[in-house]
Amino acid sequence: MAVGFEFATGWDIHRLRDDAVVPTTGIRDEAQMRLLTTSFPKAYVVKAGLGWSMTVDGTEIEYVVDQVEESDAGKLLLTARMADLLTFTTMMNLRRMQSFLTARDFPPGTFLAPRDRFVIHIKHDLRGKAIEAIPQVTGGIRLARIRKLWRILSDPNSRAAKQFFAETTGGAALYSGVIRQVTLRPSQLRDSNWAGHTPSAKLRGLVTMIATYLQRGYSPRQNGVGAAKYLFILMSRTKFSALFSDLPSVEKTHYRQHPDQWVSYICREVMAHVPAMGPHGIDPAGRLIERRITDRGALGHNPILLPITRNEWLRGMLVGRDLLSAAAHPLGGADNATWEDSNPELGHRLRGLAGLGNRMDRLQYQGRENKAAIIEFRARQATLAHTLWPGYADRMHKFFTEVNEGARHGVIDLDAPPLAV
Repeated sequence: MAVGFEFATGWDIHRLRDDAVVPTTGIRDEAQMRLLTTSFPKAYVVKAGLGWSMTVDGTEIEYVVDQVEESDAGKLLLTARMADLLTFTTMMNLRRMQSFLTARDFPPGTFLAPRDRFVIHIKHDLRGKAIEAIPQVTGGIRLARIRKLWRILSDPNSRAAKQFFAETTGGAALYSGVIRQVTLRPSQLRDSNWAGHTPSAKLRGLVTMIATYLQRGYSPRQNGVGAAKYLFILMSRTKFSALFSDLPSVEKTHYRQHPDQWVSYICREVMAHVPAMGPHGIDPAGRLIERRITDRGALGHNPILLPITRNEWLRGMLVGRDLLSAAAHPLGGADNATWEDSNPELGHRLRGLAGLGNRMDRLQYQGRENKAAIIEFRARQATLAHTLWPGYADRMHKFFTEVNEGARHGVIDLDAPPLAV
């Protein structure tokens, strides 16, 4: 298993145009900055450190810490990486009083050409404040342990739920109720058309993830959302087709031979147990995402609906395709207007979803190698000062290790109260 982290800071960064010359007196205001700069490509790396990188997400500085394995050696490596990152952010933090920063405002050699052509903009509300970030963690979870994780997060009083689902430190866990609705009993996960079959722990985990996606996409009123990935508070970075391929052979074979039954099982039986879906579940022919995509407000009064149906998505994962992914809808084709975000720096409207393709984590469990779904925890967490990032990373590494390797029926939670800002 591997665990990785992202820390989105709120500091903006822009690329200096090739012909731009920064006045010796510096940049005086935002209007001048706009004349001198343009956007970086998404995920552009401005600075690389010891297992971490300072990247660009839209226009925001985001620190990305490379994944480390689940082991004592991985924990030591993570500690070293976080210490190196803390040294760097401490140096950055000394410059928090300035509105505009260029490479010459830092010690020589801090940023190397050509990655030194940037302007950092610290907006008024962040100026003078210590660097802080909204953290995100990505970790591998075995399919057989998905429901255990969901049960932990469905308890609003768990420390894990307060960490992953609360926008304020120690606050109410905003999404625990959402997760509770799809955390069904084993008897509710049986397929009535497959008499005598008891779903495996892996199948129960996969179906729980699928139900979570279907629930989040459900919106008969077609309410707006800024981007597709904003809906998915627990987002699989692994293709659902790869997750399906991790099921026991008998289950894979059965549903590949009976695709109609697979669709009916999910939409008509499982979803009928999810509150607000109705006694007959949901229509397989309905859109997978019924919410209108606004491109973070850029589309104004003309948001769009994505054309993927639930039926198409569910059938696709049986044959190696995940239609809810950018890879399934390449940009540049006749349907480009459907899939390309109107904010040019953001790329695809399905960015992030199943972004790692077939890749799954691998871990040891009871002496055998297991695969694990790579899940990004996307709900807004409490903002953390940069000095607290190392402790946060250590706790998350331990938590994911225990979820995957702890006793099946053991009590698991974060090992400390939510971190203070």
